[in-house]
Amino acid sequence: MKYIAVQDCTLTTDNATAQATIIDSPSVKVKAGGKGVYKTPLKVQVAGATQGNFAQTAPSVGNIESTAQKVKADNVLVILEGDKTNTSVQCPASDPNGATT
Repeated sequence: MKYIAVQDCTLTTDNATAQATIIDSPSVKVKAGGKGVYKTPLKVQVAGATQGNFAQTAPSVGNIESTAQKVKADNVLVILEGDKTNTSVQCPASDPNGATT
């Protein structure tokens, strides 16, 4: 069983320093445990990522797509625990030596 993503849920990233924030609003009609349910695609923002000497210089935006097959809110598939972005979230970065990506 997987949990449904609801308002105030926590996102994790593969990067130890990055923070992911949901920038979409949950359903106002469909609730679980008194909190609005998130639907696909779920827009998220990632900030603070690092890789080696490189540090993210601006937030980036990506989508989480649902793996649900039947569970819906407002006739749209819901986001489930463990759902991920299907592509890497790209972001501008620089290192202390002046190189950029």
